[in-house]
Amino acid sequence: MKRVKYFLICLSALLFFLAGCGKDQQFTPPGSSQSIAVISQLKKASFSIVDLQKNKIVSSVDLKHPLTDLVHINKDVIIASSKEGQSLIEINLKKGTAADYMDVNKGLTSLAYDADTNTLLVTDSEKNVVYFIDTVHKKIKATVKTGTLPSSMALSSSGTLFVLNAKSHSVSVIDIEKKKKIRTISVLERPSGIHFDGHSIWVGGHGKPGTLNKSIFAYDPKTGKKQREIKLGVMPVAFFSEKNSSTLYVLCHGDHTLYKVNTEKNKLLSSVETGQNPNYITADSSSIYVSNLDDNSVSVIDKHTFMLKNRLNIPAGPYAIMLEEKK
Repeated sequence: MKRVKYFLICLSALLFFLAGCGKDQQFTPPGSSQSIAVISQLKKASFSIVDLQKNKIVSSVDLKHPLTDLVHINKDVIIASSKEGQSLIEINLKKGTAADYMDVNKGLTSLAYDADTNTLLVTDSEKNVVYFIDTVHKKIKATVKTGTLPSSMALSSSGTLFVLNAKSHSVSVIDIEKKKKIRTISVLERPSGIHFDGHSIWVGGHGKPGTLNKSIFAYDPKTGKKQREIKLGVMPVAFFSEKNSSTLYVLCHGDHTLYKVNTEKNKLLSSVETGQNPNYITADSSSIYVSNLDDNSVSVIDKHTFMLKNRLNIPAGPYAIMLEEKK
């Protein structure tokens, strides 16, 4: 009798555990008029939702693995990638859920979304490929080979994808319609951060081992020739620019500084100090947001004055940021 009772207790515990696996993680959905930031955290497998009006964390969600990137595929749904997990994650802001989206592979580093074709683009640093995922049917429709260790992407409005490869210090130029790599461009060693302004591919990075790169470089997307160099701060790693703008924001994590550059005039316009070890940058209509991995904060910088106007305290190493701005 005791054995039967023990067996039933163990079976109940096992069923309870299995029932918990795969369940959606729940959080309180943000209000329809609430401007928010969704921020991944690398030192803990989690993300936080911040009310930008109140400068306050309203939800914090624990996950199995830290998230490397975030991208909107519609107004309610954010897709997230992870280097450690097999699955992409779907964060549904309307339902207030975080759940597995679809199994892909480990080693996923960056995301981009082509709204015209409902295609999610995902870089895989283990297999050195980029996946073309049909978000309507949740299906991989193509896989294109890149260089070694693809780390970030830039998507042009003309249907070209630029993939930055950190280990092979190159950019893979991919025709989205044909789903085919059309050329490879050599760039500086240990590159980090990529931006396409409609004319040139801008790349930053660490440079050769033993040196501290202090420049960003522009490359011709057709010939691969280096066109220009702008000297800035130590180790530029990330870019942000508005569409069709000559103003480029460049984040340098070596001297924890954000630089404002006019790319037409090759001129540094201004700079502002951020927190320690900044890595990720994005912006809305009025502010620029920079995540600072080592001091657990997000710097909020006024776009017009280019001065620090706020600091969000985000625990456990904030990294990728996705904004939902309500007018």
